[in-house]
Amino acid sequence: MKPLEAIVDDVGDVLAEQDPRESEFGEIAERLRGDLLRLVAIAKSAGDGDAEVCPLLRRAHTLRSEALPDDSRQALGQLRRMAGVVNDLLERLVETNIVKEVA
Repeated sequence: MKPLEAIVDDVGDVLAEQDPRESEFGEIAERLRGDLLRLVAIAKSAGDGDAEVCPLLRRAHTLRSEALPDDSRQALGQLRRMAGVVNDLLERLVETNIVKEVA
């Protein structure tokens, strides 16, 4: 199982000051989809119905199902949206003590 710290690294790969190389977009998208899947599973297993988590779960589902656009600018935008939802969901799970804080 992928450690939560690795999920933070995936987010950093996209949201850092330096954009990832276009040749890495597909791999990063797959990692982020996996991250979303894992965090959604954690949130659902907690089952607390947090009002802030529910919209994030819907957004995660939508982003996971979208194909990465062929246009590099659009693809980078989608990666950023995915990384943003991963980050927001992870932060909310930490805030609600569902997962321990990660670096």
